[in-house]
Amino acid sequence: MPKITVMGRAVQTIAAERGTVRLTVSFAGPRRDDVVAAAARTHSTLVGQAKQHVTSGSATWWGADQVSAWIYDEWIKPSAQEDETKVRRFRASAGVRVTFRDFDALSRWVGEVALLDGVAVDGVEWALTEVRRDAAVATVRADAARDAVVRAQAYAGALGLGPVHLVALYEHGLRPHVGPVSAFGEATAMRAAAGPESYGGMELRPDDIQVGAEVSADFEASSGSA
Repeated sequence: MPKITVMGRAVQTIAAERGTVRLTVSFAGPRRDDVVAAAARTHSTLVGQAKQHVTSGSATWWGADQVSAWIYDEWIKPSAQEDETKVRRFRASAGVRVTFRDFDALSRWVGEVALLDGVAVDGVEWALTEVRRDAAVATVRADAARDAVVRAQAYAGALGLGPVHLVALYEHGLRPHVGPVSAFGEATAMRAAAGPESYGGMELRPDDIQVGAEVSADFEASSGSA
């Protein structure tokens, strides 16, 4: 019987349900004790606020790195008439991460902390809850398999062949002797659609999450119309 090989694809676009903001506290100066103390104070403030957001229910999780300090040398030129001089300096740094379910609270907090000395907002990672993600993955996998059947039957009909019957189905990257080529990069992948992020009182809009699946399948078609 004639053999037909096709790709099956499916995508769902879902509104993000969680947003994890990443913050870095960093101070530098000529005295180690001063920069460590400044970083520790600001870091403690952010951790306290993160705990409050979790307690209030606007956030679901927080995490923080310990304050670390290191030495580095900086070349400075005191004036146009003087040569550059090497100066020993110290830097102290730590990170804070908070996962929000309330995006209004996330936006307000990002706007507030972005104005604090020594605080940098490294970005926001948008995601789905584990339950919603797993359900979406199961759905797109089934949809991708059905898409493969529809494609194969369409080719068979165009060629004057009968119903198709599945011979083999492969998740992305599992077909023998074929390298991985995919719009998603994996058999099932998640990615955030691009969206604006701005801080300091400007609008922060959550990205949509795309969940996709891709399969390849071999079918046999009967030689005549059923």
